[in-house]
Order: sequence, then structure tokens, then C-alpha cells
Amino acid sequence: MGEITDKLVIESHLVATVEARRWAAQHARAAGFDPDAVFAIELAIGEALANVIEHSYEGKTGQEIHLSLTIDESKLCLSIRDFGRKFDKVQYRPPNLNVPTEGGYGVYLIRRMMDEVNYIDPEGQGTQLDLVKYKPD
Repeated sequence: MGEITDKLVIESHLVATVEARRWAAQHARAAGFDPDAVFAIELAIGEALANVIEHSYEGKTGQEIHLSLTIDESKLCLSIRDFGRKFDKVQYRPPNLNVPTEGGYGVYLIRRMMDEVNYIDPEGQGTQLDLVKYKPD
């Protein structure tokens, strides 16, 4: 298998997250990722996009979210780039799993589902989230 690369631009609307999840899952399945890995990728993308829409774009629809995907023999790399309010890594606090709440689990779930999670602070507005999932041996 050679390297696969693809890009997708969606609008900041929860319906568009379904398209993005399907897009990434199709690529992951075609590249030989097992069902558990595909589920993890879909869950992480869904949580990341929900966070972008709710926090970065403060619920405003019609804003662009850029996704880029690269898959090689060993891993899937996905970048999610928004142009809204920056994610403040310093202010983030993981949820207390002993005290159930209605929200606040997105970043925690993304980190649990993916093998590498990196928040990048690009020039200008927004945040870039880079996610990596390795193929099981």
C-alpha cells in the first residue's frame, strides 16, 4: 500500500461531523485498520469537531473546518484546523471521572482513543489538532 492523502473542508455544523467521520472511517477501513481502531478514530474526530463547533466557533454555523488525512503502512495522521478561538492548553483540566457531569469529556476521550494528540497554535486565529492512530501489529 502506498501513502494515501486526502483533504476535506466542512462547515461548523454538527450534521457535517457525520460526513467527516464517515470520510475518515472509509479511508481507515480501506487502509486495513481493524474495527476497534476505526471506531476510535470516528469517536475522536466526532469529539474534536464538536469541541471546535462549541468552543472555538462558539456555536456559530457556517465557519470552515479543514481536515487533512495521511495514511501510510503504519499509521493514520489526521489534522483538524479551525479559525476560531484558540484552544488554551494551560486552562484545560481533565474531568474528574469520579464525579459525573454532563460534558467535559471530549479532550479526555480524544486522548484515550488516539495514540498521539498534539495541539498546535498556528499564526492567526484558531487551533490545529493533530491526531495519530497506529495500526496494531
